[in-house]
Amino acid sequence: MSGELTTAQVADYLGVKTQTVYAYVSRGALSPLRREPGAGSIFALEHVQALGGGRSGRRASTRATSDDVRTAITQVGPGTLAYRGHDVRDLAGSWTFEEVRDLLTGVGGEPAPTVPTSPRASVDAVLAALPPGTRVLDLCKHAVLVAGAGDLGRHDRSPGAFATAGARSAQAMVAAVGAALGGAGEAGEGTRGAGAPTRVRGDASGDGALAPVLAAYLGLPVDLVDLALVLLADHDLAVSTTAVRVAVSAGADGYSALLAGLAAADSPVHIGASVRVLDWLRGAVEDPRGALAAALADGPPPGFGHVVYTEVDPRARLLLDRVLPDAGRDLREAVALLEGELAERRGWVLTVDVALAALVLAHDLPRETGSAVFACARTAGWTAHAVEELAEPGMRFRLRGVYTGPRGG
Repeated sequence: MSGELTTAQVADYLGVKTQTVYAYVSRGALSPLRREPGAGSIFALEHVQALGGGRSGRRASTRATSDDVRTAITQVGPGTLAYRGHDVRDLAGSWTFEEVRDLLTGVGGEPAPTVPTSPRASVDAVLAALPPGTRVLDLCKHAVLVAGAGDLGRHDRSPGAFATAGARSAQAMVAAVGAALGGAGEAGEGTRGAGAPTRVRGDASGDGALAPVLAAYLGLPVDLVDLALVLLADHDLAVSTTAVRVAVSAGADGYSALLAGLAAADSPVHIGASVRVLDWLRGAVEDPRGALAAALADGPPPGFGHVVYTEVDPRARLLLDRVLPDAGRDLREAVALLEGELAERRGWVLTVDVALAALVLAHDLPRETGSAVFACARTAGWTAHAVEELAEPGMRFRLRGVYTGPRGG
């Protein structure tokens, strides 16, 4: 596959402005393959490379960086998201998370194994030993370590072994989420703490599926949790996904690669973003007009404006459509006012982090719920990219530093 680039990607690849790309087209130096609704002109990578004199974009090196990594997993556009050619709007509500995970990884065979009793007991023991109030993402990291330590096939770098590592890690992380957030609590409440008793609603035994277990811990409908997991399963080469691919390229096993992804994602501007949005949205619900005035004066608030989605974040729309009908009137009206006004006046698209925060407020859930669901969901995408990276040459990610420090005499 030769690869295709949007206008913005061509500009970034060549290190020029988008207006320059338009000039290339008008002069006949570059011709688009076609136009796609919402994405604009599409160009052949080989044509762009030829225009750049055969150089690897803005870099003379042939080593891979984010815009050089070809992937057949997820495609993101100004208002679209698709997993292996399947629009997420068609998958949401129709496919389970496990079905989407299998679609993303492309690894067939037996159903993903459940975590055996001994690793699960080890997860519980490790979580109980951590200090009370340990953040949920830190609990997830420890859970992945335990899942890896208990897997005799940990160092098997085959696609099937990586798929198993992803499934085991996800189930161990759900156990950690249960220890931290089990039972619904007040929105804004801190982490319950490792080893805290959980109040499970419904059947949490499950058959290896994540949604029933998470739903039981949080007191949410299973279909709502499954929807959120599907929408958050992957998002192309996000920074955490890039970290996973770098780790795999360096020879890491599947569990270590997932830990690399968790570490990169543990940020207030990545998986932790929904917590920042929650804190802001609570005040915005109390005074939506005041929140709007402040945003118009000070810049985009948390959860508004996206580097890729310039039309709509389909994940946010699908999740809000499921959450808001059952939410209080104040929350519904505040979200509607802010989404409409900020998009119309500033072009700031509401992101999925607002939808996660709305979920927390609507169901009176613990503060870190959004981050927990996001992390468990993204194990699918991380695993898929880890499997895809196995087919690439090892150690292909090597940035060249431009030394700017003092030089010896």
